[in-house]
Amino acid sequence: MKIASFVAILATAAGIAQAAQVNVTGAHTTSATGNNQIGVNQAAQNSFSAGSGSNFVTGVVRFSNTFDGTSQVLELTLTNFTWSSNSATPVTLRIDMVQDYTVAGSAVSATGSHQLNGNAVFANSSQSATVVANSTHESTALPVLSYNSGVDGNSITKGQGATTSVAISGGVYTIAASYVFTLSANGAVASIVLPDSGVNNASLTLVPLPPAAWAGLGGLAFVGGASVARRRRLARA
Repeated sequence: MKIASFVAILATAAGIAQAAQVNVTGAHTTSATGNNQIGVNQAAQNSFSAGSGSNFVTGVVRFSNTFDGTSQVLELTLTNFTWSSNSATPVTLRIDMVQDYTVAGSAVSATGSHQLNGNAVFANSSQSATVVANSTHESTALPVLSYNSGVDGNSITKGQGATTSVAISGGVYTIAASYVFTLSANGAVASIVLPDSGVNNASLTLVPLPPAAWAGLGGLAFVGGASVARRRRLARA
């Protein structure tokens, strides 16, 4: 099992972005250590994999923080994801992700949303799959997304509809997401594939900052005390 981190700077904001906390449990187990918040106009990703042969999981967690002077968009995405199994009995896989983002000034309002897009791949009609996605933005829970192959067929297309208003205060915005997958493969190979999906978005409207304030925003990615405490509170919830 392994997790590798890759960091890319989107713009010239100072500092180095750090990767999201990612934990994989259940049929496979792997994790990344907790990290500090993502600064303004920064992006990064974690890739993970475990298992081999017909029993494996692989995926990428991407996240970004972009700001144009008056509005800010935060993203946390589970993508390039495949979980495959040929277990004779039903198996479960859980992925938990938490990421903190620097807020670029005083937020006037915020909304959050999430969606799932992918497919289940079966070898025969006796196989089945389910997915349950939960997301929390700050202290606001978004609508739960649920997929069941017996009801929805092989296509995984779930969205929450209208965005959810999110109460926000302070200079850090936290997104926490969990995905619980089940596969009943019945001894043949079955898989769940999310090629570009598992997306969490937050949109913030802010009071514009003066140009001189931009230079210091990237460095706020290293202010980790508040973000660590927030993750601990989420873990205890």
